[in-house]
Amino acid sequence: MLEGPSRPRGESNMPISNPRVLLVPLATPEEQAHCRSLRVQDDQLDFVATNAESLQEAAESPWCQPLAIRAADSGEMVGFLMHALDPDENSRWIYRLMIDQQYQGRGYGRAALRATVALLRDLPGGPGVALGVVPENTGARQLYAAEGFVETGEIIGRELVMRLSPA
Repeated sequence: MLEGPSRPRGESNMPISNPRVLLVPLATPEEQAHCRSLRVQDDQLDFVATNAESLQEAAESPWCQPLAIRAADSGEMVGFLMHALDPDENSRWIYRLMIDQQYQGRGYGRAALRATVALLRDLPGGPGVALGVVPENTGARQLYAAEGFVETGEIIGRELVMRLSPA
């Protein structure tokens, strides 16, 4: 389990700008079902695969690791991510990163991204971290750029590849 930034206790109805998150394996069928129920906003549906599709991909691909993103203070599942070691290029990829629509805009995405990068840098494999982003997903592109990811000019499928240089 890996933690990200925190927020003061007792402020559950206030916007969260610096939450702590835990990255936790989806250990039970109930957790996987809960993960499948998470949704992005309607205008984001074209930007990310569904969690059901991602969990199916993970079941078929031993190099994919699905994880729940949980709020550290409440334990509530606020999102989903999946990372993988690309066996061809020996580098780590963030395949999926989504925050449920009711938790967006509170800092969980940034906290999850930072926690994921920290996790991946500690794993064996290539030193770099990469991800793909749909070009029209300007919010995600801005977040990734603000966290040090750089667009490489590569396109895989319909996604721009962004890479974070080794620390």
